[in-house]
Amino acid sequence: MKQLVKNFNNLIKKTIFKVQNKTNNKLLLFRAKNKKNTNLSISKFNKYLITLIFILFFYLFYLLIPILYGKNWVQQNLENELLKDFKIYFSLSSDISYRILPSPHYLVKDSKILKKEDKTESLAKIKTLKIFVSQKNFFNKSKMSLKHIKISNADFRLAVNDLRSLKKNTNNRFSNKKIKINQSNIFFKNDLEEIISTIKITEAFLVQNEENLLNLFNLKGEVFNIPFNLNYNKKFDSLDSEEVNIVAKKLKLDIFNKHNFEQNNVRNGQNIISFLNSKINTNYKIENDIMIFNSTSSQIKNSKISYDGDLSINPFDLNLNINLDNFDLGKLFDNSSILNELIKTELLFNDNISMSTSITTNSNKKNKFFQYAKINFNIIDGKLNINNTILINKKIGTLELENSDLSYKDDKLILNTDIIVNIKDYGKLFSLLQTNKRFRKPVTNILINLDYNFLSKEINFNNIKVDNQQINDELLRIVEGFNDNELNNWNKNKRVLNIFFEAYEG
Repeated sequence: MKQLVKNFNNLIKKTIFKVQNKTNNKLLLFRAKNKKNTNLSISKFNKYLITLIFILFFYLFYLLIPILYGKNWVQQNLENELLKDFKIYFSLSSDISYRILPSPHYLVKDSKILKKEDKTESLAKIKTLKIFVSQKNFFNKSKMSLKHIKISNADFRLAVNDLRSLKKNTNNRFSNKKIKINQSNIFFKNDLEEIISTIKITEAFLVQNEENLLNLFNLKGEVFNIPFNLNYNKKFDSLDSEEVNIVAKKLKLDIFNKHNFEQNNVRNGQNIISFLNSKINTNYKIENDIMIFNSTSSQIKNSKISYDGDLSINPFDLNLNINLDNFDLGKLFDNSSILNELIKTELLFNDNISMSTSITTNSNKKNKFFQYAKINFNIIDGKLNINNTILINKKIGTLELENSDLSYKDDKLILNTDIIVNIKDYGKLFSLLQTNKRFRKPVTNILINLDYNFLSKEINFNNIKVDNQQINDELLRIVEGFNDNELNNWNKNKRVLNIFFEAYEG
């Protein structure tokens, strides 16, 4: 190869000198004819032009040198360089071609990314992989180095263990050579290899910023047809700080999380979730795989909110206490509420999830029937219930829920429960209902078993007892009038209750 270059250089010199001598001879002849001093700039221009053409020709020849490399050597060498630079196990196909535009690179069709633990399993299938190479050492192929890579039309298939492994890798510094990803997909799988969600990647990149000692990962994509941007950076400073920011403008949602690594594998952090006119601000500490957290200066719309609890990831176990101040609890089960949408996904009906959540509210609004409420939301062995939920009217009495079961089936969100109504002052109850005094009979407790569909607002009464006595069919037909009423329509509900007490014999 060195001899080839030497011969090529000699050829250029001989050609240039030959052209130069020929041009000078013509000039001497021209001067002799005209006996005038001729401008020598013409010969200089020709010399520069020819030199430029030969330099360009030589440069193109130099760029094409990698075509001479053996394909098997290229395939093996690229895999080794990718592993060395990016710590990623690529399996390249033999469909490799070399291109010089827009800059020198190898184009690889149908390659794979393999798992570290098991190199027979793939994490991704890549239709198009471009490996851009440095132009510095084409004469010595053993010194060939990579500049960056570009992945297009790839399918990443990730299970839970894969995510843990990728998360662990973020603790190591990324390569300072950029990885770009375009028009690709990430498929998340459960333990049964079933796809549970998909992220469409429009564009993404990851690289290390050497100047600021930062790992950077940016992604622009779409999940559940909702566009979003994700920005991740990890700084290798004294605190080993890590930041994640997710923005979904369509939902007016902004999630920011920052935490620092401390000694003994302890992490302290802050999480801020902003959506619409609400802001959830959480401080947390993670130690021994358990997160302890509490809120600071948080609000949902115009209502203050405070909460605290602890969370274990493996297995998933959440204890959460929430105080919603004056928040309307009825909105928790609106058709479009976050809780409803979460239940519809059926992710909560999982044997590996346990949850104990209490939501309390104290209302100072005069038009609210219940001044105090505590809703318990529990998940045990894949079953949801709201047992020990209590609603209190300070003047009249309490309403408690027991033996409850919350299920989602055939697009129906159904609550089956026992409702225990303890009446402290039935006189004030009848006064509130404006019941005719002739029908005001003593009542101390009511037991109701019913099915309530949160989506259609339908109620089916299965059993009703008043003061431990089963009601007759006539009273049951009256109570079924609630089926045609919205629970929050006080005037209609009051009319049905008055008809019931008029027919009740006591």
